[in-house]
Amino acid sequence: PSSRHEPRAAFRTIPPPGRPDTIASVFAVAAARPDRDDVVIGSNNWAVSPKRTKGGHALLSGDPHLELTLPSIWYEAHLVVPGALDVYGVTIPGAPSIVIGFNRDVAWTFTNTEGDVLDRYVETVDDSAHPARYRVNGKWRALTPRVETYRDATGRVIGTDTIRFTHRGPMTRTAGRWISVRWTALDSSMNAGEFIRVQSAHSVAEFLSDMAGYRSPTQNMLAADRAGAIAIRSTGAYPVRPGDGRGDVLRDGSTSKSDWTGYLSVSKYPQSVNPAQGFLASNNQQPVDPADDPRYLGSDWYPPWRALRINELMRANASVTPDDMRRWQTDPNSARADLFAPAFLAAARAHLADPDVAQGARYLSQWNRSYSGDDQQAILFEFAMEELSPRIWDELRDPKDESSRRRTHYPSGSVVAELMQQPKSIWWDDRSTPKVVETRDDILAASLGAAYRRALKELGPPDEGGWRWGRHRSANIYHLLRIPQLSALKVPSQGGPSTLNPVSGSGTEGASWRMVVELGPDVHAMGTYPGGQSGNPASERYLQHLVTWSKGELDTLRFPKSELDLDRRSVTSVLTLTPARP
Repeated sequence: PSSRHEPRAAFRTIPPPGRPDTIASVFAVAAARPDRDDVVIGSNNWAVSPKRTKGGHALLSGDPHLELTLPSIWYEAHLVVPGALDVYGVTIPGAPSIVIGFNRDVAWTFTNTEGDVLDRYVETVDDSAHPARYRVNGKWRALTPRVETYRDATGRVIGTDTIRFTHRGPMTRTAGRWISVRWTALDSSMNAGEFIRVQSAHSVAEFLSDMAGYRSPTQNMLAADRAGAIAIRSTGAYPVRPGDGRGDVLRDGSTSKSDWTGYLSVSKYPQSVNPAQGFLASNNQQPVDPADDPRYLGSDWYPPWRALRINELMRANASVTPDDMRRWQTDPNSARADLFAPAFLAAARAHLADPDVAQGARYLSQWNRSYSGDDQQAILFEFAMEELSPRIWDELRDPKDESSRRRTHYPSGSVVAELMQQPKSIWWDDRSTPKVVETRDDILAASLGAAYRRALKELGPPDEGGWRWGRHRSANIYHLLRIPQLSALKVPSQGGPSTLNPVSGSGTEGASWRMVVELGPDVHAMGTYPGGQSGNPASERYLQHLVTWSKGELDTLRFPKSELDLDRRSVTSVLTLTPARP
């Protein structure tokens, strides 16, 4: 949490468009992706201390968002070694430990930190076509080549590729220059030991100590214990860079003065233990307010909408229950809509002479800003947001190429929110109307009118059911081989862009595991995932949790203290492994 009690908007004046930068355009095309507001691989976690829970016990929630697959990435397990280990949760098949879960004393979960731990260096090479050496501090060093061989199913070689390494990492040719990469994920990293140790942690403090050596990828680790402690830490190897310390620039590879000088100490990581506010949350947002700590940790953070929403819910509730935590995981409301929907309506008031703007405003004014299945206005709002970006950022598109409207990499909704504070910025002007200078409200109204026309054209009149949100957003969970018959497609799923359950347009990403844990005298937990324990499509356990997951419900996670506590009626099979005799 920040040193402030309420959210802080640190808006700056966005400078006007500059001269075209050809090399920047090359990189922009290579990195083109959807607006980050519509990126849905965004995990959530939050914890509440006993002073703000109805039961007087710490509560923890976690739902990592990943690509949804059948079989699932996760395998649910309760691991017991008498006297040494008693832990429940999910593991990745092949991993030697529970990755997200709980034991009798502590529960933990993770979200991606989005920290900048990758740098690029422009290298000086001896031959631009086939380099063998690179120059550092005026001296040539030999590149380390590695030949990779690709074979078909029979073992026949069908291709080879040579990767060249500097002392920093692999090197590739981009836009006529040789660029090397230094990335913590490519360094040797032994994370398995940390995950094995935390399974036996007895407190939040012990959990944090056990995970101190964790290096990659950077993660927001959240934990709670039976004593009532809650804690969060953005853990990983954060590089210390020379100069201004920024990692979002191309550095000069010809000098060793550009190289990393070390890593931040664990005590310098963004973290909080038992904050006065009584709750903690991470939703891939910027982990620290730069007004509190100006050090560079990254620059490409996810928009803050999910974080704003969960903090709003927790601030408003001083008696949180496990079921509240469960409901919040699929909460259909959006802080993004709370900001932009009123702006569209306010802008429309001066443009009601346009019948499309007037009708669009009439329908949007009926919206409660919820992305529930029966909602009729959410699709209109999303169309308006899609129309807005290309109108604002037309300076970033090729005016001779209409297809660039959809494939240009536009700034995120966070930047649009910043621009909203500058109603007469030149960015609002539409270049296609040289005799008119548009302002913010002109563009907002035009976007709403265009969205209404598009909705009518593509979906028909709203009273015919084509605008129902549930028809446009659902989960599509593909088999790993993309075989439709072995997949679960068009699964109902409540939520929308930038909600706590940010359902995507394609529906292929989402909550891969949902868990809520209450850490009382006895640990009580609920959880589910969109799949089943069996990878065999013919098994009744292939899709056993899918309906529960789709409804936003959770199963009780049975955590017996001994085999005698098992309900024998729930045991369907037992597998005994006996070592072979020598």
